[in-house]
Amino acid sequence: MRYTMQYAGTTAYSLLLTSYFLLLGCQYQPPHAAGKDTEIITICQDSTYKLIEDELKSSLERVIYTPTTEYIFSIKQIPPSKFNIHKFRKNILVIGKVGEGFIDSLLGEEATQEKQRGNYIFGETDLFVRGQAVLIIATPEEITLKRVIIENRDLIFNFFGNGVRKRLKYSLYKDGAQFLGLRGKYGFSISVPKGWIIKEDKDGFLSFMRHRPDRIISIYWQDKPYSEIDKQKAIETRNKIAKIYFESDYVNDELTRFYKVKFHNRVAYKLDGVWQNDKRVMGGPFRSYIFNTEERCYFIDMHMYAPGVKKWYYLQQLEIICDTFME
Repeated sequence: MRYTMQYAGTTAYSLLLTSYFLLLGCQYQPPHAAGKDTEIITICQDSTYKLIEDELKSSLERVIYTPTTEYIFSIKQIPPSKFNIHKFRKNILVIGKVGEGFIDSLLGEEATQEKQRGNYIFGETDLFVRGQAVLIIATPEEITLKRVIIENRDLIFNFFGNGVRKRLKYSLYKDGAQFLGLRGKYGFSISVPKGWIIKEDKDGFLSFMRHRPDRIISIYWQDKPYSEIDKQKAIETRNKIAKIYFESDYVNDELTRFYKVKFHNRVAYKLDGVWQNDKRVMGGPFRSYIFNTEERCYFIDMHMYAPGVKKWYYLQQLEIICDTFME
């Protein structure tokens, strides 16, 4: 899929590839991209990587606390001579200088015109194989790479993050969804993938669970909107719910952020942090949305317990499912 992206810094991003890629595509092609979902194969010269390594790690690794420290993406640098070996990997980042034979062979005429306008980042999905994200950063001078990466760090991160979510959504719903008749009973719907079970079904509370690792999505509602929503009110609401349904888990305030978001075009507030349970000596990441509708206040929560497992990937699963909520 070829497309154009609009962001601050550079303004237009499109990847128009020459017949070089078509020739490579004549070789064996697996049905889906291979490799780890959060590993980014970075194709560049060793000298180039040394120059931009810190900026690249700052853009892509990104630390979250779950409550242990976790890096979102990992970077594996590969020289251009080995590109053909890795061309079917899920995440590919190509970095180099305009004029390098390898870089120029990847970009078509329209991309060359974009470079002349000062646009140096080009992206495409499903390039060699389904489920793939490929990004090229090519600048006239090698020293410019640092600036371009710094100014577009969010673009670079989101490009690969969106690729992860696209693959996850396909994987979650390839066998269909269940519990599709909720609206008549509860006044809302949510598309739950096969393999999840209903954990609790009470007045004003509904939750779903999936094991290995343990993940829970819950929806709490009351028929009276909150007059005001702030961090304290959101944490109090979650702690109240957890005392009843989650064996008295509580929010670690110091490791939890609160901020305004859009949720299906509604003003909502989000908690993003860590839950703890002192009695069971447990803890893990959680995310919650709290918002009012005309007649209700909703609190949609997702949390997990998975010691030793990289959690960002599973949090993206939960976000995808919660995003299907509709009143």
